[in-house]
Amino acid sequence: MNQKQNLKFQTLWLVGKLFFNLIAWAILTGILFLSVFLLQPDIGTNGARFFQVVDQNHVVPLLLSSLMALFTWLIEDVVLYRYLSRKSMGVVFLYRFLVLMLLVVFVFLVVSAYHYHNKIFTDIDEYLLLLKWFFISRTSAFLFIMAVFISMIINMFKAIRQKVGALNFFKIVSGYYRKPREEERIFIFIDLISSTKYAEQLGHRQYSKFLQKCFEPLGLLEIKYRAMQYQIIGDEVVLTWYTKNIQNFRHAVKLYYEFSYMLNCRQEEFKKEFGIIPNFTASINSGKIMVSEVGSIKSEIAFHGDVLNTAARIQKQCKSYNRQLLVTKTFATKFEEVGNGFKIEWIAKDLLIGKKHKVDIFAIEIENELEVDTNCMMPTSTACN
Repeated sequence: MNQKQNLKFQTLWLVGKLFFNLIAWAILTGILFLSVFLLQPDIGTNGARFFQVVDQNHVVPLLLSSLMALFTWLIEDVVLYRYLSRKSMGVVFLYRFLVLMLLVVFVFLVVSAYHYHNKIFTDIDEYLLLLKWFFISRTSAFLFIMAVFISMIINMFKAIRQKVGALNFFKIVSGYYRKPREEERIFIFIDLISSTKYAEQLGHRQYSKFLQKCFEPLGLLEIKYRAMQYQIIGDEVVLTWYTKNIQNFRHAVKLYYEFSYMLNCRQEEFKKEFGIIPNFTASINSGKIMVSEVGSIKSEIAFHGDVLNTAARIQKQCKSYNRQLLVTKTFATKFEEVGNGFKIEWIAKDLLIGKKHKVDIFAIEIENELEVDTNCMMPTSTACN
């Protein structure tokens, strides 16, 4: 994928986040205002001037929610996204609170400048009255508490969705996986080479930071290729896709190679900070598996089946066959339909640990560098070390 396509993807991703913010703020603001008018039917005629305006013009709440959505999106998802993505939920909430305070001050300055641009220095009493009305009145308190409440709900929603995965969020909420379901999926196992050696060399604290930095680029790639993150177990990450979209077979391969390239782009950073350069191997398999929600105190989605076991076993053969990416025959057959720009090569028919029958193993390598994002230098070797 070239730089222009990457820019297009990132733009669409940001637009999607803005759309979510607009919808979420509009719905929650509408619910709160509707609740107020239902609880106090006469507030539109006998209440504060603000509620009378809202009662006469229903567009006002929509404008307020759109302003908040746009402002929070601009700050959180555009300006300070990288900074906030590394912070805890508590820090993010505190930050949101401060942003709301700044927004309130900004709105006050705009209102006062518009209505009192000729009186700010000549009629200080009126200005102080406006200041008192704006910050101390019940209307202002209601609007501020409403903004904080909505911000908390959206923040919690985002945190939960991040933990369980955007693609599975609604299925978990609806209890879809409480009953075991059969699905056809693609699984990729991505594992760090020489992990034991690096752990001993760096120590557990530095090794943990090292893994964090290694897996950092995966987030954007998961969104880009619509992958679901199943597990991160130590130095290994497992991602999955549905097989019903034939392009997902291609996405799995491209994700791995782009992940390798992104790490290669940062090899100087790794060498300077940790003294080592990470390399990952991977295996891919596809087929029918069972999915269920397990656990009572802390539930999670679990996948079961031979598809995962075979993929895990094949991944361990990367070093033996000196290859970066190994796949099964089932995956390779489907990948042929969308595999232009890549070379599929049969490697061996191997009896894997725990298997009764031999399994055909294939390697997939890049044939056309333009098939993945090569804005940075291509790795010097495509073989496992």
